[in-house]
Amino acid sequence: MSKESLHDQDVLNGLCEIISDPAIVLDADGVFVDVIHNAHNGALFFKDPEALLGTDLWDIFSTAQADQFYTIIEDVLETGEQRHIEYQLSLDHGERYFEARVTPVGGDDVGRVLWLAEDITQRKRRREKQALIERVFEVSPVGIVVVERSGRISLANDRAEELLGLEREKITRRRYDQPEWNIYYKDGTEIPDSEHPVTQVLESGEPVFGFEHWIELEDGSERWLSSNAAPILGDDGTVERVVVGLDDATRLKQREEQLEWLVGTETLADVGGWELDLETGLIEGTAGMKRLYGTPEYNPTLEEAIKQYHPNDRAAVRDAIETCRETGEPMELEARRQTADETERWFRLRAEKTVRDGTPKLRGIVRDITQDKEREQRLMVMSRILRHNIRNKLTVIRGNSRLLKEELGSSDFSVDAASGHIDRIENASKELDSLAERARTFDRAIERDLRNGTLHLEQTLVDIRDDLTEQHSGATIEVAPTDAEVSGDRMAIDLILEILVENALEYSDLPNPTVKLTAEETPAGQVTVSVDTDGSAIPDMERDVLDSETEGPVAHSRGLGLWAVTWLVRRLGGSVTIDEDHDGETRVELVFPLAQSE
Repeated sequence: MSKESLHDQDVLNGLCEIISDPAIVLDADGVFVDVIHNAHNGALFFKDPEALLGTDLWDIFSTAQADQFYTIIEDVLETGEQRHIEYQLSLDHGERYFEARVTPVGGDDVGRVLWLAEDITQRKRRREKQALIERVFEVSPVGIVVVERSGRISLANDRAEELLGLEREKITRRRYDQPEWNIYYKDGTEIPDSEHPVTQVLESGEPVFGFEHWIELEDGSERWLSSNAAPILGDDGTVERVVVGLDDATRLKQREEQLEWLVGTETLADVGGWELDLETGLIEGTAGMKRLYGTPEYNPTLEEAIKQYHPNDRAAVRDAIETCRETGEPMELEARRQTADETERWFRLRAEKTVRDGTPKLRGIVRDITQDKEREQRLMVMSRILRHNIRNKLTVIRGNSRLLKEELGSSDFSVDAASGHIDRIENASKELDSLAERARTFDRAIERDLRNGTLHLEQTLVDIRDDLTEQHSGATIEVAPTDAEVSGDRMAIDLILEILVENALEYSDLPNPTVKLTAEETPAGQVTVSVDTDGSAIPDMERDVLDSETEGPVAHSRGLGLWAVTWLVRRLGGSVTIDEDHDGETRVELVFPLAQSE
């Protein structure tokens, strides 16, 4: 190498000065061991770069985000392969999005990764803006076509297909000024090309609004349209394209009324609109109602609709509708309803009395509030249980710490007595740690998309058997052969089964209990998983969790186990029941959706 050649360190120093992206080095424990920054990228760090050294992921980020980053580091170090990850950070100058490349560094003996992040905020926002424009284009209630400078139609949305009575492929094979369009003024005079709104925009560069005309469709019918045309200008100010909005003016007043209704309902997620004819008792639902209830159509009678609600809520629904009918006062209530897939969900119903075309009607909206209800319940339950358990374990720790201190200062000091206090302190600490870990695991599971995935149950049951048999040496766990596959998230189903088998072993009053695990497909297109245990039954206070909606004196649990099972099974679209008289055994029965064949 010549004397003029640069040393590796010189090259590295130069790279550090010109690099425009944040770069950090972390070890296998998630600790920041090096930060590569300069005047160009220092502002992109989430903390003072120098202050990061020696801290770990959990010092800087939320637990959920730190756990996510740590999983990436583990995977990179284990596989030795580079990984990519996209994430969001809240910096002093606002929310920023990053795309990171994570790669192992330091050779086989040093478990470290280089985390090189690229600020993709502008790129992401451009993509989001483009996606929003495309989405608005497709869902717009107005027909939209785009005309090129040459006169060729290059784009048309779904609504334009409906209004023009042509498939999109036929529209985009035409020019705007072809005689096949058959467009006329009110008096039936054919509109000449020179007066066409697109021609006017191309020639003047100015928009044209409210151009009313009618067209003859291919099936011979006539449709009135109101057209708005606006130019898209190039850098030199010339018209490159013309965007034309087409509105059905034939039923303008009715469409405005429908649009106002839809703005209050269908534009919101998990919302549907409905209208009850008070003379016929028939209900007409929007597409949102079909989506919410999982049905291809929604036009039941009032009584048919009420029967779909929970037995305990039907009277309230009926009374609210009757009161609104008689007094005209708006109604609002919350009720549980079973959807087409037999899943029970919570809905908030709102309605008011109106008159349309001389006919009295109730018009309202329905919003799915199941996740809100579940979230409220989870917060209440976890607060109560965690507070109760933490208080109890801390009482044990404090009490034994005090006794241990007294024992150490006693003239009659006993090693056995001191060891006993230490053991109880250690056990209480382990139980607290176990509770915290179970809560973290549940939080990770419940936030996932639980309806996705396919799981072969036999292998899952075998894995649970092997893990828990090792922890409970006196127990016997039997797994019946099965080919059953269920639809749902593996992490959630694993956690459900693990909790139920652990509970079965814990609550059995036999020194060497036996648990039998079976899974069978049902004719109804579901899979039933049974957990059978010999010995005593699950205590009432734990069993009642499965039948109650709230945590309290009636359904109080000393742990999160059965609550987690209840919430996860519900989110998976399944059910869980307990049968205490099943041939002298206690049976917990789970029903899951059967995996759909490809």
